[in-house]
Amino acid sequence: MTVWVALPAYNEAPRLPGLLSRWAKVLPEIGSRFRYVIVDDGSSDETPEILREFAERQPAEIITHRPNQGLGASLRDGLRHVADCGGDDDVVVMMDADNTQPPELLPEMLERMESTGCDVVIASRYRAGAEVVGLSGLRRFMSFGARVLFQLCFPIRGVRDYTCGFRLYRVSLIQRALAVYGDRFCDRNGFECTADILLRLAKLGASFQEVGMVLQYGAKEGESSMRVGRTVRQTLGLMLSRRFERVPGRA
Repeated sequence: MTVWVALPAYNEAPRLPGLLSRWAKVLPEIGSRFRYVIVDDGSSDETPEILREFAERQPAEIITHRPNQGLGASLRDGLRHVADCGGDDDVVVMMDADNTQPPELLPEMLERMESTGCDVVIASRYRAGAEVVGLSGLRRFMSFGARVLFQLCFPIRGVRDYTCGFRLYRVSLIQRALAVYGDRFCDRNGFECTADILLRLAKLGASFQEVGMVLQYGAKEGESSMRVGRTVRQTLGLMLSRRFERVPGRA
C-alpha cells in the first residue's frame, strides 16, 4: 500500500514549510510507502520555489496551474493524478495547505479505515476530542449552519462534518468516481467543492467514518481567501443542484 498526500496550494508560502515539515516527520513512521502530489494553483508568491525544493528531497509530483483555476480544479487534478498512478489498495489523504489541520492525525485515520473497512475517514470538527481554535464567530456559525443544512437535506450515515477538506479516501473509490462522473467529478471551483465530493461519493454507496480533529486556525497567518457571502450562495446552489441529481448510468 502507498499513502498519497494530495495538497492544493495557492499562495501558501508563509505556511507551506511548516506543514511540509510536519508531513516529513509523520509519513516515515506509518510503515508504508508514501508519495506526495501537490497542485500549485497559479501561485504568485514563493510557493513554486518552496515546492521545487521540497520535490528535490521527497518523492513528490508538482502539478502547476497557469493561471489560477480554483480549489475544485486543484482537488480534481490531484485526485486524478493519484487515480491514474496509484494502485487499488492505495489510500490518499487530502487536506488544506495552510497548516491549520494536523497531519499527526493520519495514523488514527488509517487505523479507523482498517478497523471498520470504510471507504472514507473524515477529520471532523463535530466528534469527541474535536476543538476549533482561533476561528471567528461568523465562521463558526457558518460551519455549524452548513452542517445542519447538509444533515437535513443530505443525511449520510457516519457524517457530521460535510465541509472539512481533511479526509482519507481509498484510491479505488476515487477511481470508480472518476469512471462514473468523468469531468463532472469535483466540477465546483468554490469552497463548496469539498462538500460536493462527499455528496457524489455517497451516491456511489461509499461508507464513512469520522475522527475528532483539533483545528488550529489561530496559527494561520494572513487573511483567509474565503469570501463569506459568495461561499454561502455557492453552497446553497450546490444543495439545490445536487438534491435531485441522478448518478450517471443509473435509472
